[in-house]
Amino acid sequence: MRRALGLLVLATSILAAANVVRAGEIKPHMAGWENVLALEYGPAEYRGKPVVEGTVTNISPYDLVGIRLLVDTLDSAGQITAQKVAWVPGDLRGGGQLYFSVPTTPAPAYRVRVFTYDRVEAIGGDHR
Repeated sequence: MRRALGLLVLATSILAAANVVRAGEIKPHMAGWENVLALEYGPAEYRGKPVVEGTVTNISPYDLVGIRLLVDTLDSAGQITAQKVAWVPGDLRGGGQLYFSVPTTPAPAYRVRVFTYDRVEAIGGDHR
């Protein structure tokens, strides 16, 4: 019985170790987002803590909701050291603009890209 239990523990440990996978780089889910949204951003501080803040502008005629940004923290060589996905608060009407502020860690540089958004397909009336 003990031997069977020992073999079971050993087999489980080997399988668990085999399933450990290094996380890869997160990439935007929306191909061509640059044709729909424009970003302006830069490093800043909020209450003494580092943030990346800026605006997202809807350059399309469509209303967008559920906008999420991908913020990359970069080292001096331009390599990604950390990534964070953050929501942009609010709905973005066609031609409109929203402000965002994402807490981060101090770094030489940052890159912000659009991770996902939903385009509102409504016929008449308010979509909310």
